[in-house]
Amino acid sequence: MIRNYIELAVEQMLDDVLKKYAEKNPDTCTCPRCRLDVMAIALNNLPTRYVVTDEGGIYTKVAMEQVGGRAEIIAAILNAIQIVKNNPRH
Repeated sequence: MIRNYIELAVEQMLDDVLKKYAEKNPDTCTCPRCRLDVMAIALNNLPTRYVVTDEGGIYTKVAMEQVGGRAEIIAAILNAIQIVKNNPRH
């Protein structure tokens, strides 16, 4: 099965980043619609990293963490949160 590793990583980090951001910015909406909008915007601003095997996923995870990939993903999520916060679709 082919998977976009970045999508998995964003999905895994999103709730934690959104929760911490909302603690400092209580007017941040965390409803399911806004959460999906944040995820979509973040993914559109990140490169794709497709993997086919679990081994490929592990290799990609290690490579991403070594070159600051985690920080890049967090930055993209934070940017997306601000965009959605300023332009909610509900």
